[in-house]
Amino acid sequence: MEERFEDQARNLTVILLCVFLLLVGRLWQLQIIEKATYRELSVGNAARTIPFIAPRGIIYDRYGKVIVSNRAIFSAYLLPKSVNSSNMQELLDRISATLSIPKSELMAKIQKYSSTAFEPVLLKKNLPLSVVTKIEEQKNKFEGVVVRTQPVRRYPNGKLAVHVLGYVGEVAKDELDKLKEQGYKLGDLVGKDGVESTYDKFLRGVDGGQQLEVDVYGQPIRTRQSLDPIAGKDVKLTIDLDLQKVVEAALGGKEGAIVVLDPRDGEVLAMASYPNYDPNVFAEPMDPAEWARMDKGGHPFMNRAISVYPPGSTFKVITLTTALEQNNATLSETIDCKGYYKIGNRIASCWNHQGHGELNILEGLVWSCDVVFYELGLRNGVNEMSRYAFDYGLGKKTGIDLPGEADGFIPTAAWKEKVLGEPWVKGDSVNMGIGQGFVQVTPLEMANLYSSIGVGKRHKPYIVMNIYDRDGATVYSAEAQEQGGVPISEKNLGLLRSALEAVVRRGTGIAAKVEGIPAAGKTGTAENPKKAHAWFMCYAPYDKPEIAISAFVAQGEHGDRVTAPMAREILTWYKKNRMVRVIEEPDFNWNQYIKHGPYDGKL
Repeated sequence: MEERFEDQARNLTVILLCVFLLLVGRLWQLQIIEKATYRELSVGNAARTIPFIAPRGIIYDRYGKVIVSNRAIFSAYLLPKSVNSSNMQELLDRISATLSIPKSELMAKIQKYSSTAFEPVLLKKNLPLSVVTKIEEQKNKFEGVVVRTQPVRRYPNGKLAVHVLGYVGEVAKDELDKLKEQGYKLGDLVGKDGVESTYDKFLRGVDGGQQLEVDVYGQPIRTRQSLDPIAGKDVKLTIDLDLQKVVEAALGGKEGAIVVLDPRDGEVLAMASYPNYDPNVFAEPMDPAEWARMDKGGHPFMNRAISVYPPGSTFKVITLTTALEQNNATLSETIDCKGYYKIGNRIASCWNHQGHGELNILEGLVWSCDVVFYELGLRNGVNEMSRYAFDYGLGKKTGIDLPGEADGFIPTAAWKEKVLGEPWVKGDSVNMGIGQGFVQVTPLEMANLYSSIGVGKRHKPYIVMNIYDRDGATVYSAEAQEQGGVPISEKNLGLLRSALEAVVRRGTGIAAKVEGIPAAGKTGTAENPKKAHAWFMCYAPYDKPEIAISAFVAQGEHGDRVTAPMAREILTWYKKNRMVRVIEEPDFNWNQYIKHGPYDGKL
């Protein structure tokens, strides 16, 4: 019996010893081996951080005028751990009354955003000064409430150039999956469209904050460290703010877009799209109910300058290029327009139902005669017209530094066979000759096309010129990117330019004519199921272009009556405010381009 008792005592001693050794070992692990880790956790648990939001970079126009800036607002935060639990309900009642927030909503905010008791909870942004003053004067009654200033985006010109600038908003959960590796967290602001989106990594600053050390009761003891926010980098655009105002006024609230380029390097001088929206409404978080109430009629977020439409007669420069380069027509040949064109059993009308009479191919462009280009489309065939269109840069994105650019579309016989299961027929070529059928382009694409005709080179359009840090040092500077020449000989390019100049001087584009800044351009009316779209393209001055305009109005019907006058308004302002020379009307002698003999046309 005694031996049994000794065995039990021995076993108990061994167990107690093992437990003691385990406890000692665990203490050794916690206090020696993992000391640094737990010290860091301890410090973290004994501190709370109040964020200081970094202001985004300022956006300027090409002349240094502010287009986008920031304004300071007051925001209220709650530090839950700083509040005595017995006082919490009374405090919430006081906050609810002062900030006009239902108490239930306050509780929901605390539960949603405060993963730990030490995290500050955002109560409300954009507090009136009177509310801020009340909180500060009665600090003892607002235990744990901290008021901080923070910047929000300000668009002083409202809707002006909104599709270029874009807007900012809180990062969404689906966006966060892609952006969290770049340091974004839920609640951060991120560019949602335009330059704000494309250049967000530059415009976005680095947030700072104040870290407070607290005691075991959660009361602040001292400030451990304070980090100032680092503002985002400033961006200078190629946009001319004054010209942008003129362009938007010219568009006049009509559904459509106007693009103005510098054809010499691809700089976008102005870009307008309507309907539009005010980006200021997104400067602060928008709740679902407010979003539902917002007027979204007409798709205001759609940038029509980089969306696709049929080009109509503005495409005739491609048809004419093909005919000239492939020798499918001569300048001495005339085509008789009787107001219609027969192809098999079908009749295709010219816009001039009475007919233009006998015209050669250049006069056909001057007067935008559909019959002439029906015939040229048939002679050219789809594959050759497509080839020249591709070589001019159509059928693909221009590569502009804006999000959402659509691909234009240039059809081929192989495409139709593969996708539609139908062969290409002569009627398709006839339609393509006047820019109808399957062809789709963007106003930006067409501005780039006519720019390339004007200067003989194609450039990549771009919006951002320079990016600077807060010390003024340049961290990015754009350079003109030449993307190729034009697929037309010098002789034929001269002929094409002469015809485009005559379009504005005495042809269908005469409504765009401005004395002292002679332009070369083309009208367009593109058939559409409802009403035809109106186009006008031009570059000026005709001899040394420094501005190219693409004007488009959805369902505008007549390019000569709707979009050409828009271009005239822009050219008139440009001549007065930006040109340094006045140019006389041209006196052409194009015989030098014609090897087979004197040209007796009307150019």
